[in-house]
Amino acid sequence: MLDENADVELLDLLDPMRAPLLRSILMETLADRFMRQIAFALFQRMRHSVQVLSCIQNVISHESAMSALPEVMLAGISELTPLRGRMLLAIDGDLIGAMVDAMCGATAAHPFERYELSALETRVGKQMIDLAFATITDTFAPVVPMQLEALAYENATGMLAIADGQDWMIAVTGIFETELGSGTIRVIVPYSAFETLEAKIATQSGLLGGRGPDQNWTSGIELLADTTRLALSFELARAEVPLAVFQALQAGDVLPFTLWPHAVAVSGGVDLFLADYGQQDGYVCCRVRAESDEEESEMSEQTERVTGAEKLAETERVELERLQARAGGAPAITAKAVLDRVQVAVTVELGRTHITVKDLRALRHGQILQLDQMIGEPLAIYANGQKLAYGEVVAVANDRYGVRVTALTEDVPAEEEPAP
Repeated sequence: MLDENADVELLDLLDPMRAPLLRSILMETLADRFMRQIAFALFQRMRHSVQVLSCIQNVISHESAMSALPEVMLAGISELTPLRGRMLLAIDGDLIGAMVDAMCGATAAHPFERYELSALETRVGKQMIDLAFATITDTFAPVVPMQLEALAYENATGMLAIADGQDWMIAVTGIFETELGSGTIRVIVPYSAFETLEAKIATQSGLLGGRGPDQNWTSGIELLADTTRLALSFELARAEVPLAVFQALQAGDVLPFTLWPHAVAVSGGVDLFLADYGQQDGYVCCRVRAESDEEESEMSEQTERVTGAEKLAETERVELERLQARAGGAPAITAKAVLDRVQVAVTVELGRTHITVKDLRALRHGQILQLDQMIGEPLAIYANGQKLAYGEVVAVANDRYGVRVTALTEDVPAEEEPAP
């Protein structure tokens, strides 16, 4: 059943222990977008070609992320409000130098060993960081409104801690190429920062390549529940009968079992619930019974089946011995001895009905289901799922009831058989 269970533990789909890639996939999708937007913004400032060669992402520890930063760079730190934690954005000194050269009118690159940023490069680097933060803010706007602003600018890695050394971080590195040089822009955010985006992911399916909740899928499932019909049969008795009994079965014989006080609703070979049975408007009807602990025990006892496979499972397995030919004259195996050991599952049905999945889930105690069996029609008797005969309820000794066979199915013309 699909009903909610109070003991079921709700899963956090963004928990890194359960879904270690979901948050990084979200960041990767957004990062590729804002890195390209940053490249376009730099082109507008430099008036020189700026291209993103690649955008690389990985999940690493905070300590590893800090140690991978360029030796000469300028970084800005911003709060991620309303998300949790801080964002670090570091720009390679070579890229800042190329930006300064372009603003000064240089037409060719002049590579040299850079050990620190000049005052002009530091000033331009701060403008580039502010520009990048503004671009990232615009990219995240459809998902979560943020206002990224640099709280501090640093060029020493020792001053750039934004989490504990072993905390997991999402590091995104964009490699930029210009006519006057190349460099990187590196964005580092805590992995836990995206925990609060769980609800947003549920509605922004486009961020995950269309893998969010699909309303068409949801409505399709509801439609299937409304239209898919299940066959419910209501059984009155079950028994394991030797196969040899059927060789001598005749009309008028009383089958060796008695009726249960309640019918058992069965669908697909699974016992679903107990039901009282009676009549209404000329048809046999069943009234759903709530399953108390006592009735659950009654149902388990009432519907207990012991198959041959279950019996074999209880025996100890032995190795097969090599067979040796025996001398002639051994007693022959009779067919009756074999057939007496073969058991057939026999059931007596009160009637059948069809119900949708939605209505089955909505069944409550006391609801009445009308079956396809009219009052006075013979009951169907099945052997191993195949209709064997028809019967009627008769009184047995000690106020008990049984079923007497009235006709075999092979003796009843097809046009006279009750409709299935």
